[in-house]
Amino acid sequence: MSDNWMIGPGAHENTAVNALGDKRTEEAKVWAILALASAVNRLAEAQEAIANG
Repeated sequence: MSDNWMIGPGAHENTAVNALGDKRTEEAKVWAILALASAVNRLAEAQEAIANG
């Protein structure tokens, strides 16, 4: 599993906040979901590395 194709930590969150600031709430929801998915992928990758380490 790899999160390399996803945007790094913070980028999705920043985009969500910017969308909220521009009153694009539906877009902000999508970016927030992407931020959560990316964080879960990074956590799973870290847990896998620990288990294999």
